[in-house]
Amino acid sequence: MSETNQSNPLAPEKPTEAILQQPYTTPSTTQKPIRVDEVVLRETLEEQARAEKEWEDRIKKEEAECELFILEFGVHTDSEYETG
Repeated sequence: MSETNQSNPLAPEKPTEAILQQPYTTPSTTQKPIRVDEVVLRETLEEQARAEKEWEDRIKKEEAECELFILEFGVHTDSEYETG
C-alpha cells in the first residue's frame, strides 16, 4: 500500500505539501478592481484639477478684461457706485 501512496502525486508526505499542491490563485484577481478604481479616481482628480485651473484662468482673463474696459472707458460697475 505504501507504493500506491508514493505513486499518487496528490497524497502529500508533509503537511505543507498539501498547501503547495493547491492551485495557486493570484492576488491580482482581487486587486484588479482596486487598481481600476485607483486609476479611475486618479483620472477623475486630474480632470477636476484641469477643469478648476481652466475655470480660474477664465475668471482671471475676464477680470483683466473688465479692468482694462474700466481703464479705457472710465466706466464703473454697479458695485462701485455708492448707494444712499
